[in-house]
Amino acid sequence: MKTIYQFLVILFSLYVFNSCTDVLDKKDLTALDEQTVWNDASYAEFFVNKLCIDNLPGWDTSDNSDNTPGGGNILYGQITSNDINDWPYTQIRNVNLFLQKIGTGNIDASTQSVLKGQALVLRAWLYFRMVRLYGGVPLILEPQELKDDLYVTRNKTSECITQIVKDLDDAINSDLPWSWSGDNAGKISKAAALALKARVLLFWASPQYNRPGTRDAQRWETAYSVNKQAKEQLENQGYGLYNSYSDLWFDEMNKEVIFVKRQYYPGETNAWAASTRPLEASTNYTGGNHPTAEFVDIYPMADGTSPSESPDYDPIHYWRNRDPRFEATIAYNSCYYPLIGRAVTRQWTYRGYAPEQNNGSRTGYYCRKAIDMTQTVFDCQNSPTDWIEIRYAEVLLNFAECAAETGHNDEAVEVLKQIRARAGILPGENRMYGIKTGLTGDDLINAIMFERRIELAFEGNKRYWDLRRRRLFAPELNGTRRHGRFANLVEPLTPVDMDQIRLSTPEPDWDTEYTKYFEDELVLIDTQYDINYPDSYYFYGIPNSHLEANSKLQQTEGWPDNGSGLFDPYQ
Repeated sequence: MKTIYQFLVILFSLYVFNSCTDVLDKKDLTALDEQTVWNDASYAEFFVNKLCIDNLPGWDTSDNSDNTPGGGNILYGQITSNDINDWPYTQIRNVNLFLQKIGTGNIDASTQSVLKGQALVLRAWLYFRMVRLYGGVPLILEPQELKDDLYVTRNKTSECITQIVKDLDDAINSDLPWSWSGDNAGKISKAAALALKARVLLFWASPQYNRPGTRDAQRWETAYSVNKQAKEQLENQGYGLYNSYSDLWFDEMNKEVIFVKRQYYPGETNAWAASTRPLEASTNYTGGNHPTAEFVDIYPMADGTSPSESPDYDPIHYWRNRDPRFEATIAYNSCYYPLIGRAVTRQWTYRGYAPEQNNGSRTGYYCRKAIDMTQTVFDCQNSPTDWIEIRYAEVLLNFAECAAETGHNDEAVEVLKQIRARAGILPGENRMYGIKTGLTGDDLINAIMFERRIELAFEGNKRYWDLRRRRLFAPELNGTRRHGRFANLVEPLTPVDMDQIRLSTPEPDWDTEYTKYFEDELVLIDTQYDINYPDSYYFYGIPNSHLEANSKLQQTEGWPDNGSGLFDPYQ
């Protein structure tokens, strides 16, 4: 149920903005003063709910990595300090205002604690958003007034991380419940605070935040301890892997969902499905999340082994015998993809197919992850599918990485086995699900990063964030170019012929007769430039608009292009 969310915006507007009388037996709300708000738990709750609507992370079709053709100038090394601009201090002020005022009334202590806990998680999230981009930023923990000194300096990155963790610890120690139920399901919980804390400490331990050539072992030990705590406590509270990888987005608030933004119609909807589905099954949107050939080709086989090591791999019929997550994520030419709103049940991306001529796939593939195939064209433009920012699979993978970095190799491997077992990979006689035995050190870390790339694909740009925090752009991507895979009709077949064949009875067995009709071709996507992600991009520059508004802000080292930045993000 999403009742609390479906009516939230409407009720909040009635409560705060409209001139009305006798709304839920309240007085005229145009005359509300602070004393009324901070002495009434319902008003304070609406304040927090509005903060959540404004600030919780939501659906994002950007992917600045090798999974898709996206990234543009970021991956080509052609951005300026003005191009990465995420500076949510207006939102932070709203959170700070709430935290300052909530204790000034006579709302009972437990209710105050719950509401403060939610607000603290939001503040931690907003600061984490900036720190993962820029390193240290100004820490402002009180709502600034015009009489205050508004020219503030950047805090050290370490100070920001300390404050983020403190906010999350305070939320964990508040009266927040481990989970919510009924109409409140999806509100920020103690579980969300703990999972976010574990993620933040994983980032802080990662190579991005260590000066190149150094490694802070204590950070990894701390991250391991907290991530293990998160894994175990969440499991004790009933969280765990949902039984179906492909359906976890549609059985809302299942046991895997931890940190979430609820969506509903009308109101808080998203266009993920519309921008991800083929245009013939959508309207007004297209072009998001097209998988590259490089990404498609790395999927394991059904037994968990790599295609290069498997006798079952067929480079022509490459979709056969693959990890079940392949079919749950990749829509390829000739695959069964019965989207509501179009006449065909097969997905065509071959050259010459009419619906693909206008804004078709840039790679020959579509993403089908989190796509509810029962949605109509209208529904997919107003999708109520919830956005899951953190799910239990990520908690497990975060823990596995910390375990591997601290020598707890068996614990890390056990996580990989759990993830692959849920995915449906065959266990094999040794019950290792295709995982090589005896993995340690960099080999184990690489196995975990690979599993993250498959498991978390197309979820909030997570591949990009992993590449940044592990400093993997240079060793994995720089100097490379991405490709698509497009099908050409075998001569003398034409699109008209294919229309007739598609309607024939029985339909051809495309899984075995594919080559009678199609011949695939690798096509270059990056036609002008190689991927070239500079080291300076691991901490982006502060946009000039913020520097000009605050003379005390220092630019990040290496920015702008003349290298005049003085702020050291490694402190």
